[in-house]
Amino acid sequence: MADVKNKKKWYEVLSTKHFGNQVIGETLANEDKAVMGRLVEAGLGSLTKDIKLQNIKIKFKINEIIDGKANTEIKGYELTTNYIKRIVRSGRSKIEDSFLLTTKDNVKVRVKPLILTKYKSQNNVLSEIRRFVQSEFNDYMQRETYDKFVSDLISKTIQRELRSKMNKIYPISLFEIRIMNKI
Repeated sequence: MADVKNKKKWYEVLSTKHFGNQVIGETLANEDKAVMGRLVEAGLGSLTKDIKLQNIKIKFKINEIIDGKANTEIKGYELTTNYIKRIVRSGRSKIEDSFLLTTKDNVKVRVKPLILTKYKSQNNVLSEIRRFVQSEFNDYMQRETYDKFVSDLISKTIQRELRSKMNKIYPISLFEIRIMNKI
């Protein structure tokens, strides 16, 4: 008699409550613990049914299995590289930064903003904008939980608020979170 091999089965991967726990994919594995920790990417446009958000990818990490369904948490947020190449134009200044923050509920997050000014600007103005963004994010993260931060990031509330505040320093054409990763 031949040995009976472990039979693999399909697990449905569900999104988080931010997207109504909808199915975002399937994964194949021998057992439940083999699925744990896997990363799954999905486009924000397809999750929200909003075509304007097609240039953003959300990374989900599988954190629990219930009845053959894999529940996830949001691990990252990223702009696609072709979108960044399309929006960056000559005659404007581009500001990129990276900083590590801790939310109110002690979740460490790496945030990498992308800021485009309407016109070419001097380095001291760019430095002032960079400092302003960092201090605003610091204040925001001390007030809010990781869940609220992700909700505001997806709905672009943070981006709108900060852009309007930055326009008082210098005219800003675009403010986006290029990359966000939960550490």
